[in-house]
Amino acid sequence: MAAVEDGRATSSLRRGLVALELVAQASQDGATVTEVAAQLGLDKSSSSRILATLREAGYVRQDVNRRYFSTPRLSKLAHRRPGVLDLAGLARARLEQLHDQHDEAIHLAVVNGGEMLFLDYLQTSKAVRTEIPMVPRPIHEVAVGVAVLAVVEHGERSQLMRESLAAAHHRLSPAERRELSGQIERAQQRGWATIEHGDEVSRIAVALTGAEGGPVGAICLSGPSYRIDPMTEELARDTIAAAAEISSALR
Repeated sequence: MAAVEDGRATSSLRRGLVALELVAQASQDGATVTEVAAQLGLDKSSSSRILATLREAGYVRQDVNRRYFSTPRLSKLAHRRPGVLDLAGLARARLEQLHDQHDEAIHLAVVNGGEMLFLDYLQTSKAVRTEIPMVPRPIHEVAVGVAVLAVVEHGERSQLMRESLAAAHHRLSPAERRELSGQIERAQQRGWATIEHGDEVSRIAVALTGAEGGPVGAICLSGPSYRIDPMTEELARDTIAAAAEISSALR
């Protein structure tokens, strides 16, 4: 029973931290419960309780329009990790430019152990949109992670996969391993990665490299397949160009 309770506590803590990040990274208009719920992959009631806890702790506030904003108290927790947390600031302007070009959802993620940690998210203004949770995910389970796996040498890829599988608490079947290997090989050939989750969402992910030449993270442009697929070549070209500029800024 204690192990189950510890697992639930860890999950709640993680969701609370992601919710705090979402509010802190929101535009000047703040974030709504609905927006946070969509990113956490939870119902509005659960998300409302998380935000209420953060509000009681003094890390977020709610205005008269029921929108949430971060408070100055959050700045006391600021901790800079050169080359990682700075990535969000360095990449933002270029991501906004890519967003202005195509008005599709864009994610920025960084390698964090065996997981991809999402640092930034720009949503489309179009009526039909996709809501992809910004919770940390094992590297091999997301397009940004496949993009990273595609640009590392075999030895490093094996190490990242061990860490990713440990984070997922799941062993891949032979068929799943073959599918992942195929995804990585295709990403190496094309210069961008994708992954299929059966959700009618198409993803175009490109790795970001740092000062040492190795990947530090990736960006991903995504949207409904009916809108993305006819423009794959153009979208991939522009996403690759954005990733190259961000990578240059990191060196």
